[in-house]
Amino acid sequence: MDHVTHLVMAYKLLGSCGCRPGSSIYSVLPALDREPPHFHRVYAHIISNFPRMLTTATHIFCNHWPLGLPVDLHSYEYDRINVDSEYYLSLVKKASALTDDDSMLDLKPELVGGGLALLSHLYFDTYNNPVQAFLPDSVYPSGQWDFWKSVDYFKFRTKFYTEKSLSLFRKGVLESDVWDAKIAPYGMIKAMIIRLGDLSQPSASYEIVDSKIGEYLGFLGYNKYERVDRELQFCKDLEKEIELLIGESLK
Repeated sequence: MDHVTHLVMAYKLLGSCGCRPGSSIYSVLPALDREPPHFHRVYAHIISNFPRMLTTATHIFCNHWPLGLPVDLHSYEYDRINVDSEYYLSLVKKASALTDDDSMLDLKPELVGGGLALLSHLYFDTYNNPVQAFLPDSVYPSGQWDFWKSVDYFKFRTKFYTEKSLSLFRKGVLESDVWDAKIAPYGMIKAMIIRLGDLSQPSASYEIVDSKIGEYLGFLGYNKYERVDRELQFCKDLEKEIELLIGESLK
């Protein structure tokens, strides 16, 4: 997905989870690792670095010092988010126009919503390319392998990433009733990490996946153990809907 599409999908996901639309901006934070080139799709695309990224971005966008890790004003994250802050805001303005919802521009701090939106980038990126979400503990990438086989990956990359196809896809995303489900934000975070583990080849070990869940939810201030059967079913329904919408956008 391109960055505007990431924002639109995060917006809909946040709505299903009862979180603020303004948290959508955190879904494009992984774009920060475009520079330097050797960090691209690595540094900001792994769960272990999300606490620093989210804490720093909340400080920059909201002038707020959230609970969690301290903000290092000389860090890579701080420099990159500062440099790209106007770019991120311009993307949110475009997405806000598509959703017809100005509340996307209201960037009040919300730790769980930000954490959810940020993680959604990796989850939805599994349609773009393999994602090494569990580095450095596991190098095995997560991807929509069966979907790519069914559509011919390179033909898909050629045809889908045009403005015409992306516009049709975004329209389908905004109109889909798959988002009508009301799901718990922390449960959805846990379910997305589980799905990233399921989609990795070879599969990331249970210990690694469980460790990432514990670390990330702990950072977000949630330490309960709960089953997420409903959220996992939602993920599977959503993945089917995304594949359907991609197919319709390519016709």
